[in-house]
Amino acid sequence: MNIDEIIKNRRATPPRFLAKKEVDKAFILKLLENANWAPNHKSTEPWRFQIFQGESKANLAASVFSTLEEIHSRGKEINMQKASKFRDNLLHVPVAIAVVMERDAAERIPEWEEVAAVSMAVQNMWLTATAMDFGAFWATPPFLPFLHQTLGLTPGQKLLGFFFVGHIAMDYPSPGRGDVAAKVEWK
Repeated sequence: MNIDEIIKNRRATPPRFLAKKEVDKAFILKLLENANWAPNHKSTEPWRFQIFQGESKANLAASVFSTLEEIHSRGKEINMQKASKFRDNLLHVPVAIAVVMERDAAERIPEWEEVAAVSMAVQNMWLTATAMDFGAFWATPPFLPFLHQTLGLTPGQKLLGFFFVGHIAMDYPSPGRGDVAAKVEWK
């Protein structure tokens, strides 16, 4: 596949369309290596990743749900239906990668630039997965800020979501795109 085909074939493959088949560690390392080559201003390299598979993923699912239940019981607004769905997705997918942004300690650039750099790292992982015939999905539930302690994040780190990846069990059709000409203004 050439780069145009890879970009156009990239999909957000919902977790239910990922097979419960083990993913080789070499593939995960390839994703991470390509993520590490994302562009970023001032070479801050703000991306950090926590990899969950097997038992660690099951423990994470239980811990996340327990944390959200406890927070909900204290009166915080947590959609427990979404929390249940997230837990079930964690249990279903073969690999869950916590995507974390670590802020440059000197704050030499605006935070949005570091979030953008992490997003580009995720795009590199996504395009790599597509090129290798794997499916991927970036989950960004609204309760992410409540999970920092569960993941052991330190001050200056922010959880930006979970990148689910696995073998494709069922193709997910492209939603397509509108004509680019409608989105461009030549000056």
